[in-house]
Amino acid sequence: MKSFKVIDLKIIQEQNFIVPEIKDGVIINMEYGDNPWIIEIVTDGDLASILEKLKGSNLEMMVTITRPSNAPAKFATELMAINKMDDKISVVFKGDIIVQSPNYAEELLEFLVKEGYEGKSLINEFNSRMESKDDFKKEDEN
Repeated sequence: MKSFKVIDLKIIQEQNFIVPEIKDGVIINMEYGDNPWIIEIVTDGDLASILEKLKGSNLEMMVTITRPSNAPAKFATELMAINKMDDKISVVFKGDIIVQSPNYAEELLEFLVKEGYEGKSLINEFNSRMESKDDFKKEDEN
């Protein structure tokens, strides 16, 4: 079992993000079984009603661990629990890391050029997809 500090977390919702302010957080790799990752964050209680609607849902999220300079990893998770603590909440997710190609940036850029993006629109689309780590190959195959 390995644990790391959660620095940043973004829940992907369609073309937007829910970005809770992380007061504290930990991510644990249980290293066995289905859904071996457990992510727990402490954030402001005012997000409780928004997050309560996502409870039990399959979610994708970007999680930055250890240092702000680390690239975020993409996870497929389920929101398991929300626990109230005074004016804060503890939010627990369980899921799997989504492993992407080590050449993701180059492959994405090639895909976007083939799709006809160029200039500023290429830069904007590339930056947006790098932030969300969209699986562009699925789109290409459909």
